[in-house]
Amino acid sequence: MLNSAPMRSQAQNHAQTSLLPSESPPPKREIVRVEKNLNTFGYFTPSSKRLKVPSKSVILQVRTDDGRRIQAKATIFPAAELGLPTTADQDKYFAFQKIIERIRNQQGVITNPVRFSSASLLEILGKTDGGKNYREIWEWLRRMTLTGIESEGVVYFAGRKKYARDLFHVFQRSVAMGEVMENGTVAEENYVWLSDWQLENLNNRHTLPIDYDLYRTLQLHIAKALVPLLQIWFYASRKDQKVEKRYSDLCSLLGLQQFKSPSRIKQQIGPSLDELHTKQLVSSWELLPTIDQTDYKLVMYAGQAFVGRSDLRLGGGEAPALVNPQHNEILQALVQRGVRQDRARNVILDLPDDQAVMDQIEWGDAEIQRKQRTTDPISNPPGFYIYLLRANFPVPVHFETTRKRRLREEARQKNAEAATLQAQRELDLYEQRERYRSFLAEQADLHIKTKIPADGLERLLRAHMRKIKEDCPQYRWADAALRDFAWQRIREEVAAELSLPSFEEFQQERAGMLF
Repeated sequence: MLNSAPMRSQAQNHAQTSLLPSESPPPKREIVRVEKNLNTFGYFTPSSKRLKVPSKSVILQVRTDDGRRIQAKATIFPAAELGLPTTADQDKYFAFQKIIERIRNQQGVITNPVRFSSASLLEILGKTDGGKNYREIWEWLRRMTLTGIESEGVVYFAGRKKYARDLFHVFQRSVAMGEVMENGTVAEENYVWLSDWQLENLNNRHTLPIDYDLYRTLQLHIAKALVPLLQIWFYASRKDQKVEKRYSDLCSLLGLQQFKSPSRIKQQIGPSLDELHTKQLVSSWELLPTIDQTDYKLVMYAGQAFVGRSDLRLGGGEAPALVNPQHNEILQALVQRGVRQDRARNVILDLPDDQAVMDQIEWGDAEIQRKQRTTDPISNPPGFYIYLLRANFPVPVHFETTRKRRLREEARQKNAEAATLQAQRELDLYEQRERYRSFLAEQADLHIKTKIPADGLERLLRAHMRKIKEDCPQYRWADAALRDFAWQRIREEVAAELSLPSFEEFQQERAGMLF
């Protein structure tokens, strides 16, 4: 295991918002919303110098509205004399997005052309009113206008809800201050005509929240390039605030040279990740070999500076839904079992909507009761419930939960056909998810049996057992239970690295087999 910055114990140090308003709310953060597409396919390359290359291609996976994963590709074609857009251009683009946000707040909608002065952009950037800085804005306008993007399923139109295959630009047209307009007059401000997809996405709020105050303090280019990506990744994995990315995929996305030695990899990206750790966007990170030993993966945990839902409320973003009855039921159940109320609220906000929380709590009740009759009882029941929810621990298939009994009873007893069908669908979905979890476990076990030598597997098990003990020192683990948890973690890691179908794809494949 290759460790780096100070390691975190699980995700417990991550500060999240509470479900109910606190008496003294945290200070307001300056949140700017930027158009999302450019920050998903590596449009801005982290570099301090101008990169004059023929093109840059990035291949990535995207998920369609119906849940299917498809391979997409973006190719960025720079203007010959201007080079690829870099993080210096990203700085100006983010500042430009603040100007756009002001216009939207005043007028309710963004229309072409967008007018702004160079002085206003420099003020947001915190730069002086000098001739060199004015020229950089002029070059930035040209680069954003002339750089081409060939999208093979990468550029998303939020209004039309589809991925496009075409050649695009970010700015369709621009006129810099001092240049001659079409009517013969000299432009007193900068004019930008946003491309159709930019305009559509901004007006449909297909945007990404960025802590602009934090972003402006960053010095290293890779750190800057990672900020919007981490915002996307951490939000997607908000149940445990942890992301894993293959090093080779990260190099492709950012346009970095790929190294094979872990020491060179850490030398390349370590300083930027350490800077993000210092700024509390990343609470910790580590570099690990993949299970098949063919690559390395970067494991990162979200820090306190990650833009969560409460920050969007305080920062003027779209307000999320208020607490729902299901949240209140879970909160009450945890508090009744001795979990501190503030901790329970924080945990609930991290959970995905489809997690079977009450089933896990019921199983926790049964497990605590069972262990009490043994010589190794669970010494910290509240902490045990928190662990089950944070780890999204799967309830054993044979365990009869209240929800499962209720769904069966409804399926049997409801007289109305529509109600009966709905109850049966819920029961079917419940059992399909159980079959899917069994499928993942079977595939992971098969890969482990055929690809990982027995001695290597034993070392991996021992390493995980030590890690679990370090992460949860409050538990007195029996060897058998500790080994079971370690096996579960290895299965999850292997399944995550295999190209296995999503739950939706698994359902479709089973449906196809029936016909």
